[in-house]
Amino acid sequence: MRGAFLAGLADGMNIALCIIQNGENPIPLDYRDFVNISYHPEDVNDVIAEFAGKVAEAFQQVNELKSRASESYLQSLDLGASSAENEMRTLERYYLTTDQFLKSIRGEANIVVGRKGSGKSAIFLQIRDRERNKNNNIVLDLKPDGYKLIKFKELILDFLEEGTFQHTIMAFWEYILLLEICYKILEKDKERHLHDHNIYDGYRALADLYNTEDYVTEGDFSERMSTLMTKITTEYKSKYSDKVNVRLSVPQITEMLYLHDVKALSENVISYMKNKGTLWLLFDNIDKGWPTSGLKHEDLLIVRALIDATRKLERQFDRARINVHSIVFLRNDVYDLLVKETSDRGKEAKVLLDWTDSDLLRELLRLRIITNSNINDQTFELLWPNICVSHYNGEESSQFLIDRCLMRPRFLLNLINQCKSFAINLNHEIISQEDIAKGLAAYSTDLLTDISYELNDIAGNVNDLLYAFIGSKSKISKEEVYAILTDFGLEKSSLEEVFDLLLWYGFLGIEIDSEPKYIYNLNYSMQLLNGLIKKRATSLFIINPAFWSALMIED
Repeated sequence: MRGAFLAGLADGMNIALCIIQNGENPIPLDYRDFVNISYHPEDVNDVIAEFAGKVAEAFQQVNELKSRASESYLQSLDLGASSAENEMRTLERYYLTTDQFLKSIRGEANIVVGRKGSGKSAIFLQIRDRERNKNNNIVLDLKPDGYKLIKFKELILDFLEEGTFQHTIMAFWEYILLLEICYKILEKDKERHLHDHNIYDGYRALADLYNTEDYVTEGDFSERMSTLMTKITTEYKSKYSDKVNVRLSVPQITEMLYLHDVKALSENVISYMKNKGTLWLLFDNIDKGWPTSGLKHEDLLIVRALIDATRKLERQFDRARINVHSIVFLRNDVYDLLVKETSDRGKEAKVLLDWTDSDLLRELLRLRIITNSNINDQTFELLWPNICVSHYNGEESSQFLIDRCLMRPRFLLNLINQCKSFAINLNHEIISQEDIAKGLAAYSTDLLTDISYELNDIAGNVNDLLYAFIGSKSKISKEEVYAILTDFGLEKSSLEEVFDLLLWYGFLGIEIDSEPKYIYNLNYSMQLLNGLIKKRATSLFIINPAFWSALMIED
């Protein structure tokens, strides 16, 4: 009866069918015409050979597939790009307004400090877009090429005595800033000055001073800066060749750097700005593209000189009662090194973009979900089940993902997008546990590469250091960490420094009462983390689970 039932289903669904009966026993009339009679087991082979041809033929028939009425919710969902530079036009719609952003746009911060992927460029873009939409404001959104600054240092600055080095790079920044302010004024009022008699004379005077034969004004900021560097390099080498520890006087620096009458240019810019609103100087990516040999003292002097130059310009404009706000965006690790080499610490007003609250990251996700999926405002708890399973191996899924993003928005978006990609490719309605496992494996490999680059930028000579931990235990003592690093080829004198870096980047955490604690769980305080380590003589350290998949580490 079971065989008859299955045969009926197959016949009704147009599936290839074969019924075999042993001998000529009575066969029910309703399927007598479909039966193949067999007298010997070997006869079955002939029947099946004929049936196999029918099966192959059935497989090659083109079945009409039912077309989907519309995309699934997951397919239509766009969480945006993980990098602010890649979502300039859409970021404003779902930007999470934080206290750090409000302090920055009020002009209360001179430096915005955050780790890579923490949202520095997002604040940069939001301030730029909001302020430059105001007619009277002048906004300089400058992104110096880090590698060109390093090349400039190697060609000239390394040959100068340190005092001259500082004066030269400071004068360079003051000059380039003044030129860029002038350029932005001339660009913004190019049409307006023709119809406004209040600014016409000032505009023409400024244009005459700025447009000299020797200075190339075409291209973007990076190209103009590069052209000026090339001119200075040629001038220097023609006079001083490759002499070492060269000491230059102020007139010599002026002669080498300036192509304009800087005093007249400065006076005209200040005079013209009295007809304008607020001047914004925004610097991002100054630490991007620096070589992987690690940061040196001279590199930090370049950053310090830029900050000092912006302060000096602020004071000059402030005396004329002109509002100037300058913000330099720096990576956290670069800023920490800068502070260590600065005598008057704490002078700069800064805001930190360190993320410590999981709920804040959920709010960031919620804003992107409701904006990009065009649904009514709802809580994260109601939205998340439409996207992902509620739990992964017994742990709440959103918290599981947040625990593996090193508390950086960029990494969290990368991880969720990886999981979402696998879910869509496999036609899943929501992200399943299987999709999370596959997405985490892909994300872990990318994360390992990113953090390795960050380590190398700061420490130098630690290429592929994290790969030394392949196959190690998830819980590990300090001695075992040192042994792994030593076997990898690290010198004993560097062990303590590299160990601290592994803690600082969140690669290693400490186990406290069976709970892992990473630097972001302790408000990014290395002092607090080191204090806890010293209190526990037999501390066990935990490799962050975000790296387990890439490093083949078992729980």
